Amino acid sequence: MSSVLSKMLSLSYLLCAPLSVAISQSVHAAEVPAGVKLSSKQILNRGNGAEVPTLDPQKVEDVPGYSVASDIYESLVRDDINGKIVPSGATHWSVSKDGLTYTFHLRKNAKWSNGQNVTAHDYVYGLQRLVDPKTASTYAFIASDILNADLVNQGKQPVTSLGVNALDNYTLQVKLNKPTPYILETLAMRNAAPANKQAIEKFGDKSYQPGNIVTNGPYLVKSWKVGDKITLLKNPNYWDAAKTVIEEVNYYPTQNLNSEEQMYQAGQLDMTYEIAMDQFEKLKNKLGSEVRSNPYLSSYFFSINMQKEPFKDNPKLRQALSMVIDRDIITKQVTRRGEISSYDIVAYGAKNYRPFKYDWADKKYEEKVNKAKKLYEEAGYSTSKPLNVTILYNTNENSKKLVLTIASMWKKALGVNVLVENQEWKVFLKSRQQGEYQIAWDRWIADYNDVNSFSDLMRSDSAMNNAKYKNTKFDELLMKASTELNLKKRQKILEQANALALNDYPIIPLYSAVTTHLVKEYVGGYTGKNPLDHTNSFDLYIVDHK
Repeated sequence: MSSVLSKMLSLSYLLCAPLSVAISQSVHAAEVPAGVKLSSKQILNRGNGAEVPTLDPQKVEDVPGYSVASDIYESLVRDDINGKIVPSGATHWSVSKDGLTYTFHLRKNAKWSNGQNVTAHDYVYGLQRLVDPKTASTYAFIASDILNADLVNQGKQPVTSLGVNALDNYTLQVKLNKPTPYILETLAMRNAAPANKQAIEKFGDKSYQPGNIVTNGPYLVKSWKVGDKITLLKNPNYWDAAKTVIEEVNYYPTQNLNSEEQMYQAGQLDMTYEIAMDQFEKLKNKLGSEVRSNPYLSSYFFSINMQKEPFKDNPKLRQALSMVIDRDIITKQVTRRGEISSYDIVAYGAKNYRPFKYDWADKKYEEKVNKAKKLYEEAGYSTSKPLNVTILYNTNENSKKLVLTIASMWKKALGVNVLVENQEWKVFLKSRQQGEYQIAWDRWIADYNDVNSFSDLMRSDSAMNNAKYKNTKFDELLMKASTELNLKKRQKILEQANALALNDYPIIPLYSAVTTHLVKEYVGGYTGKNPLDHTNSFDLYIVDHK
């Protein structure tokens, strides 16, 4: 998913911090430079990929949904256009000397879109709702560092035992299991946004539908027409409404990238969700600076279903398939936008980590194929008895090109017969998470800049463990790393853990990604410097143009 990256509080800082550390920073919303003439119509039209599954912040798990959620909800803190954590729902906070207790002081002028005050009780309710097993949020894991969160999520303790308390209407206390250097990054996620208990109790399952939905961010939901668009309007009750320049935002589902490009060139979109791989260079030559590409803390890989045949208990087969994929061909001839070939689930750029490589990674391709053929035969397959396998992917042109390229490599090198199957985004997410596949296209965008954001995907009980991988030793190493306060020792433990898991081949790593968007020159405030590609509409403005 889309998530946050910023300068984190270091563990050494937490250990040396005085009993109470007041932290307060200036807020950054839309900053219009002097002399810039704004358009009389502040309307932003954005391509947003697949249809949004839900606007429930506690349940959002995909990039399209998170983009909209970032505009309509506000958490205690947020990441700005450069990926830096800045105050949001809270004005400042303090940290106890042991790093286990955070005390947030909330804005007293923050209001819900219905005019009610946003209080610490709303944040308590939102976080309790996130980990409540009745909510069934796949993102409950981001709260795992909060005291008793996992026990609540497992149904072993009541939600009231979660380590979040309202000391008064405008003071929120968050207690942790252990010092957590990235806790501000996780609390910045919209999954940790407050929830309006009154609205939820009144409307139930329909709480997040237009007309019922109550938001606390810069925008409110005017309408949601499935297959057409989601329209947001500037929230007049937002505490910083004076600095919210864009007055209307339209999010269009643009699953077909060629259609999205046509909409952009016809002036129907001001920003695109993505750029088709085979169009990138052509558009760069034609549109120049409107083509934006930046490093992205995101990794692409295939998840292999470890609970189903033919891959269950067959590591040789899994390794053979990984070995014959020429990752350089993928990045240089298929994606061609600056992606970096990878053998690791952790994306390049993750802090305090040395990327993993297989011992065969740097061998000549012919050598890899010869070794893979032997493994393939030892696994029970051959040219006369080929593997028949289905790759599941989401309906997307880039995903299709990637899947077909790899299917071709498997066919040419090993004789594998590949059937490709695509599903609409909502259906695909459910199928992949429930293990209704053999091999599935997968991608992960870090929730915060820490190796754990990626490693956690392979933890046995992780809701995002799409490969259904289980290794007790790996889980133990992750647990050990979570309590290690020495960053260098922690790095070694995490590198050991990832090497262990990756040598079991539950996934097939492919590459570290880049962001690609078409952005009109009159869209002011866009930098592309947020490494997690978070571009909030309230950081932008429309410059006067013909």
